[in-house]
Amino acid sequence: MNSKERVLLALRQQPQQQRPFTLTLSLYGARLTGCPLTEYYRQPYRYVEGQEAVMALCAPDILFAPFALSLEAEAFGSELIFLPNNPPNVKKPAFRSADEFIEQQAPDIDNHPSLCYFRESTRLLSGKYDGSTPICTLLTAPVDLPAIILGIDQWLETLLFAPDKAAHIMEKTTSHFAAMANALLADGASFIGVPTMFTNPRILYPHLIKEIILPALARSFSMVEGPIVFHHGGNPMASGLSEYASLPHVAGFALDHRDSLTEARAHLGPERLILGNLNGITLARVKSETIMKKVHEILEDRKEDPCFIFATANADIPFATPPELLQAIALAIRNFNTTI
Repeated sequence: MNSKERVLLALRQQPQQQRPFTLTLSLYGARLTGCPLTEYYRQPYRYVEGQEAVMALCAPDILFAPFALSLEAEAFGSELIFLPNNPPNVKKPAFRSADEFIEQQAPDIDNHPSLCYFRESTRLLSGKYDGSTPICTLLTAPVDLPAIILGIDQWLETLLFAPDKAAHIMEKTTSHFAAMANALLADGASFIGVPTMFTNPRILYPHLIKEIILPALARSFSMVEGPIVFHHGGNPMASGLSEYASLPHVAGFALDHRDSLTEARAHLGPERLILGNLNGITLARVKSETIMKKVHEILEDRKEDPCFIFATANADIPFATPPELLQAIALAIRNFNTTI
């Protein structure tokens, strides 16, 4: 049984002989190949070489296209910075005001170099693995993209005090999101992962989430011609899953490491896919014994749950993570005896 078959069984709530899993190793491929990040995040073939090395190391059941959402911001005019051992980040927002954003045309998804990098990386990965391993391509949620392009404070101010301008901006980001998502699915992505921060009441007032953010996500997701995985975006989200569960085309929910998988299952019911929830960003600094104990706790917790895929939470697994630890995690998952 190959990776695609294991993942499809989980999606269909059917028994699996081996638990499917994935680790967020988009960045880690550069460590394994020794590729400079300024090449890794610009040259699709170098990125694919890194993911080939990831497959050789631990053979996850889902591979990631570049987890570098800042490249979308760059396509809108933001300036990037490359820090050591990290994906590129936004150095300077593209616009100083909502009005500037509204006046600017959206980037051409067929010709802008940053967006073509996403698309070509997806095409090459899909072609390399020929449907045997699902490919997840990540896009910024249309409600979050303005925060990267304008800055969080400016976007919050626009949402709170200039709702008409916020609506214009989200029309633009929704069109961009849908066009990119559908292009990436046509390029070979198996599903679109969407990290979302502005659905969290720790960031935004609940009434704004209910009245503005969730309807905007529903509109944008309805335009996508394939499955979406709703990603926690660095915040716990189990308590709000009943609100997100009705969003169109959402096949699964990737949970934060602080989320209770039991609570998530209670909100979603038995037939919705959940992924999680080992804290990937701490793997380089926590004792291996502690990590492996947590791995077994998660597997034991979900051993009777066929709609579960083991996955790391948060952003990329750090460069400094020992490769032997990643191999040990993969081996523990493969050798775990489920009861499903």
